[in-house]
Amino acid sequence: MKLFKVYLIVFLIVFLFFGISRFFPHTYYVERSIVINKPVETTFAFLSNYHNWEKWSLWDKNIDSTLIFFYNKKQDTLGARQYFNGDLLGKGYFETTLFKRNEVIQFKLSVNRDERTAAGTFSFIANENNTTELHWIDSGDVGNNPLKRYMIPYVTKNTSVTLDQGLERIKNEVEKLP
Repeated sequence: MKLFKVYLIVFLIVFLFFGISRFFPHTYYVERSIVINKPVETTFAFLSNYHNWEKWSLWDKNIDSTLIFFYNKKQDTLGARQYFNGDLLGKGYFETTLFKRNEVIQFKLSVNRDERTAAGTFSFIANENNTTELHWIDSGDVGNNPLKRYMIPYVTKNTSVTLDQGLERIKNEVEKLP
């Protein structure tokens, strides 16, 4: 009888864990923005070429010393890709999925054959004083995985910090350009 109670308690805990997770959101959405003291054409040209991402991306050799990048021939257009491979970050790519010159770049991140995916968007607003308001949106769907649903607050917080740091690095790099 005692063993039955232990199994029942374990079953109830597991059931509650999974049951409660069903009420948690399965998507996340983070948006950050910054003003860059360069025209929208300069900012857009910099971000639309994946070769420039190594200059500002937080996914660099400081995080994964084995990280290697390579690119398809298309850049500055729909279908452009940056491939990466590293022991810590895994194998994957960024791909441009929407491209409207000087307005928006949308991209997909795929890691380890879509084991982990996210969607990102850069939107560009030209200001009257020849500056650019850059918005960066990152979103994703963790599906029905209960563990990942519990992790969404952490993912949102971590993504917010990452986007803020990335935007600062983009601003610094773009403002160095002639």
